[in-house]
Amino acid sequence: MKDKVAKIINEWDPIDLFPFSPKDEYEVEIELISKLVDKRIDLESLANNIYDLFIKRFGDDVFTRSYDECFIIAKKIFTEK
Repeated sequence: MKDKVAKIINEWDPIDLFPFSPKDEYEVEIELISKLVDKRIDLESLANNIYDLFIKRFGDDVFTRSYDECFIIAKKIFTEK
């Protein structure tokens, strides 16, 4: 599952780091999200956790994506399960 989460998060590139950053730039976030998915968290909780995670890790001045966008990403992750 971690590989699928990595693909989705890296394609999303939530703080627009690519192509200038290393490919493992979101490794910590991917690991944390993968653990949540493994715990069988529900879709809305996953979306909330993704949003909160990126705000905490990067701040709301760097991570400017909406909760709705995080919900779409959570849904993509659920689809891949």
